Amino acid sequence: MHPRRLAILALSLTLISARAEQPDSSFPGLKTLPIPEDLSPYPGKLSYDSGLAEVINKPLKPEEGAPEGQRLVATKISREEQTRYFIDFDSGPSADPAFVITEEKTGKLIGSIGGESIVIPGNGFLYISGRANRLHQEQGKFAIRDGKLVEIEQPFSYVGLKSKAKVPLKLLAKKDGGEVIANIPAGDALEVVLRDGEHLLIKTNFGLLGWWKANTSVMHDNAEIEDLYYAGD
Repeated sequence: MHPRRLAILALSLTLISARAEQPDSSFPGLKTLPIPEDLSPYPGKLSYDSGLAEVINKPLKPEEGAPEGQRLVATKISREEQTRYFIDFDSGPSADPAFVITEEKTGKLIGSIGGESIVIPGNGFLYISGRANRLHQEQGKFAIRDGKLVEIEQPFSYVGLKSKAKVPLKLLAKKDGGEVIANIPAGDALEVVLRDGEHLLIKTNFGLLGWWKANTSVMHDNAEIEDLYYAGD
């Protein structure tokens, strides 16, 4: 092989390797703490700023009948504020994982966010990712305002799932009807781009986009689109 091509190939492999080793390219420089496998139905972690957080990582002593949990860290949510919060992982009564936020000094419960992974970069926000009790992997953004946990609402929920139809799908120009954009036979490849409530924006194998109304209560056995089902009980 020509030396120049060898150099380009070597550079490409180096870049691919660097990307693979980056723990979270959206929030570089953070430390990670894995969630104990026996507490969550899906792999999870807490990503935090080591300059703001004190790692605890000890099991909580649940009251009788309470679910198991782990006290992960005591941390500031914002570099601009002095208040610290305990971040606990709660396994939930029936594989319902969540992160519980409590004010360290007063013990006041701020709130709980369902999910398997959380990122606390120190910019005043908490970022959550989860699959349990959802139709698909979802990401959310939260803040603590006036002592309450508040979700920063997104216009849509991003899905980004490359999959295939398990039943015939009719894609429409509008959520409430309109012209038929495409008919996708069962077994055909597709991509679920985003979700707006029970409506999915789907891209065909050709590249056309259209809306389809999903049954949001389907489970794994009766999923209408492969890997898109309610992961709960």
